[in-house]
Amino acid sequence: LQVLRQLLFFINGTTLNYLLLRKDACSWSRGIQLRWVGRTGRGACGVVREDLTRRPCPHGRYNISQLEQWLRAEGLHQSGVREELEPLVQAAQLLQVKKATEEDAGAICTLCTVLSPQQVVRILRAYTPAAGLEERVSPGFISRVESRLQQQSPAGPGQLFVDVSHLFPVHLPFCASSVHLDELRIPESLGLPFPPHV
Repeated sequence: LQVLRQLLFFINGTTLNYLLLRKDACSWSRGIQLRWVGRTGRGACGVVREDLTRRPCPHGRYNISQLEQWLRAEGLHQSGVREELEPLVQAAQLLQVKKATEEDAGAICTLCTVLSPQQVVRILRAYTPAAGLEERVSPGFISRVESRLQQQSPAGPGQLFVDVSHLFPVHLPFCASSVHLDELRIPESLGLPFPPHV
């Protein structure tokens, strides 16, 4: 589980950093691509659009939903390792929700509980609307979301990029022996150059 947790953390951090760095990756279709396979959905204006993951895509088979399905199949979905994917899940959902009204701003703040305010604002500013189906996210809307998130996170804006070099501490199980060291005897038949007593 410890190795799996580290691996999922790396997948989450690498993909999230990619979204934060690449403006062309912040779109409705990429959010669907990250989260689901072979689905259709509604755009921000309510128009049904075909999911681009039905087209051949080198990353289409390696998305969050398949990782979650694998965790469930292996009985690991309640082990806590799935939490490492939550920032990426929320980023994918953020790319899919509507981004226009005051209600939308409230929904985004309720949704993005793990992403830092900086990450949410960065994704909103980089969001690329679908041509003819959506409008660009307005600066006023982004400011309202940012203000709400800052009220929710009084500790500060938090980090922007994920440090993928972070390593979780390794915990090895230890079972103490009931035999005391001074009671151990090394058999002479082994011919070891050690004293017979420890």
